[in-house]
Amino acid sequence: MLLFISAQSNAQSLSGMVFDEQTKETLPGASVYIPDLKSGAVTDSKGNYKITNLPKRKFVVLVKSIGYSTVSVSLDLAVTSKKDFGLSIAAIESPEVVITGSAFSSEKSQSSIPVEQINKISITTVASNNIVNAISTTPGVSAISTGEAVSKPVIRGLGFNRIVVVNEGVRQEGQQWGNEHGLEIDEFSADRIEILKGPSSLLYGSDALGGVINILEPVSPSSGKIQGEIVSKFSTNNLLTANSVMLEGNQKGFVWRARGSYKNAIAFNTPTERIYNSGFNEQNATLLAGLNRSWGYTHLHASLWESNIGFSEGERDSVTGELLNNKGIVATEAELYSRIPVVPYQQVSHRKISAVNNFILGQSQLRINAGWQQNDRKEYSGDEGTAGMWLHLSTLTYDAKYYFPHRDSLKGIETVIGISGMSQQNENKGNEFLIPDYSLNDAGAFVSAKKSFRHSTINAGARYDFRKINGDKLVADSNEIFPQLASKFSSFSGSIGMTSMLNDYWNIKANIGSGFRAPNISELSANGVHEGTFRYEVGNPMLKQETSLQFDAGISADGKKIGFALDCFYNLIDNYIYYRHTTGDSITTTDGDFPVYRYTQGYSTLKGFELSLDIHPVSNLHFQNSIAYVEGINEDLNQPLPFIPPLKIDNELQYTFKLKKKSRLSDPYIKVSAENVFTQEKVDAFEVPTSGYTLLNGGIGTNIKISKQRVLIFIAAKNMLNKNYYNHLSSLKEKGIHDMGRNFVFGVQIPLATGQAPAP
Repeated sequence: MLLFISAQSNAQSLSGMVFDEQTKETLPGASVYIPDLKSGAVTDSKGNYKITNLPKRKFVVLVKSIGYSTVSVSLDLAVTSKKDFGLSIAAIESPEVVITGSAFSSEKSQSSIPVEQINKISITTVASNNIVNAISTTPGVSAISTGEAVSKPVIRGLGFNRIVVVNEGVRQEGQQWGNEHGLEIDEFSADRIEILKGPSSLLYGSDALGGVINILEPVSPSSGKIQGEIVSKFSTNNLLTANSVMLEGNQKGFVWRARGSYKNAIAFNTPTERIYNSGFNEQNATLLAGLNRSWGYTHLHASLWESNIGFSEGERDSVTGELLNNKGIVATEAELYSRIPVVPYQQVSHRKISAVNNFILGQSQLRINAGWQQNDRKEYSGDEGTAGMWLHLSTLTYDAKYYFPHRDSLKGIETVIGISGMSQQNENKGNEFLIPDYSLNDAGAFVSAKKSFRHSTINAGARYDFRKINGDKLVADSNEIFPQLASKFSSFSGSIGMTSMLNDYWNIKANIGSGFRAPNISELSANGVHEGTFRYEVGNPMLKQETSLQFDAGISADGKKIGFALDCFYNLIDNYIYYRHTTGDSITTTDGDFPVYRYTQGYSTLKGFELSLDIHPVSNLHFQNSIAYVEGINEDLNQPLPFIPPLKIDNELQYTFKLKKKSRLSDPYIKVSAENVFTQEKVDAFEVPTSGYTLLNGGIGTNIKISKQRVLIFIAAKNMLNKNYYNHLSSLKEKGIHDMGRNFVFGVQIPLATGQAPAP
């Protein structure tokens, strides 16, 4: 098929110049990118660019440069081979083209569902220990944490299996139903992250009821160029050392990338104590090989993730109140500063291979993605050499989308149809059990359409999903631990939305979308101690599927000195599933007494808003403010839902110094921010209310010109006043363990370039 397409395609090129629209000076280092082809180029020292091996059809072209408004235009490459772009200086950052919100790549203003974008610099220069903490400063996004090593994303109060994470082209599957099961994704590998807030079952099927986090890979370099980077970070609180090395190249359309990363940390420190056995280490290796041609692209990804994560049980000496080690005595200083986790700890291995393809078939497109993943999660609670619980999960995923030619579409309506599915096999290899061996199979099909007018867009779609879960019966010592399980779930879902540009500044949007989520294996069949969460869980095989109907409405404005956005939502979820501990019963095991948590469900609502205000009184002064609020209620019981983040207000003031062009320093900045979290008293019966707090954060950084390279150095700080507080979504607060105290992160990012593309 590839040979046929290649033989039938005539390659086209696109070249030109990028310049400052006001001064007419050329802009070296500007990016010209075609998202649908994963192809692009960076302008040379004279502001010229050239992209080769392009098909002759229409595409959205994205042009951006630091400090300038992003430009996106639709070009017909059948008639256009040269195009110059003039960029205007802008204090307010312009949104990029988004690909997560719908089946069609479009500008953010044309997405009827709220989509937040986070760039690589924002991910790299924040004081965090993992990729979820790095994005949790985004309005409407929070993190359920178990220490500093494990964080799980929460979008508008919804988490666990209600959030789909897409990485390297396929959905990430790694037993995400557990509190202490984090994402097996290297934060350094992300070039950009798109966060979709709201039901996304239309494109992703079950589990996307709460939203999607799409982690996007870097743009491959232009043909003939080899480049890379070295990133290194050090944290003062837990003595974290994090290092990553990447090298990539493009040889006449053959693209490749290799990255290796390693992290290691001791136990973290609260303002009053160092938390025994909360250290961790992780390593990750990723590879990419592929082809970018006029017929499209095909990319093959491979990754290997390994981590060891210690868990603090929070047991204390009855006299001194100091934390005890796993032998029941007060932990020594050497144990607190050890970089090797001891029991209880978790060892996770995640292997993944994915193929991401886009074939250009004349005026139509065919996108096919497929992935294989294997997740081994071992939990050690007794003998350090033997895993008590060992979950071995294998997953196959696939999806395909066919984009109809514009000329065959009905009255200019863009149309796409698609299918997706997943097959899972889970096996217990240890001698402790929480969930049974099981198999899962699902499949879905959808159709989506989009109509664009001069100042507005309308999009709509429908989908059908089917999922089947079979759990194996298990009897041990004449006791039935897991009965036989055979469950089937199916649902129709849909979405309709619109956007409209009222004028050059104001934009409004609205969307109505339904979502679907089948119960996961833990909710249906759990029966055992869940290590790291300090509880005994009991599933409910009678649970029904969750279905939601969410209403979204938003208004935004982008001016030269002020940016404003307000997004409101109201989510009605039928049969919302969660666990509760209300009867006071407990179970005694060889490891001690554990409270029993049982899964229940009920008709529930979640409502709230995100408000952001970005003010630039002068071009180099940046004052960003945001408010995020969500309220969740079980309407059947008239009680609050658990794991709902409290009201949060963020204020950040950043000043960027303007220096002479001949200076070795480029864009030095200093910033300070206040993270204001309010008291959360709307809690379920088993939850503990938490008090409000304010954290003072900050950072400084600059680019330094060394030879022809721009090296980024930075310092990021969190909780500079060493505030003692509980994050409401922290699993450790139940054991009286506070969150991390004062922390400074020192970092450097060094670009590497060993080859240059020929001048266009």
